[in-house]
Amino acid sequence: MKDTNYISNTDIMNLLATRVKEYRLATRMSQRELAEKSGVGYTTISHFEQGKNTNLTLSNFISLLRTIGMETRLIELLPQLPMPPMALREINRLIPKRIRKQND
Repeated sequence: MKDTNYISNTDIMNLLATRVKEYRLATRMSQRELAEKSGVGYTTISHFEQGKNTNLTLSNFISLLRTIGMETRLIELLPQLPMPPMALREINRLIPKRIRKQND
């Protein structure tokens, strides 16, 4: 069965590239200016925005986000869990897995 909600890694990278380009243009910054300010190569940025390079490193992506003022949005990708995993494990350990019916 095919999942209709599946989005490929390439599709996600292309969407991110489009968004980075939109934010770059909104800040009235050229690709060359973005390259100079972020420390990411001009060719890397150009290829990323064109969808030719979908293997941008996380470090480079964070540098681009920082330069366009969007690095704080990364926290929204993986918000902090409401409870530490070890505490959840302990709570789950205390919950009975089966309830047996007693015969009277």
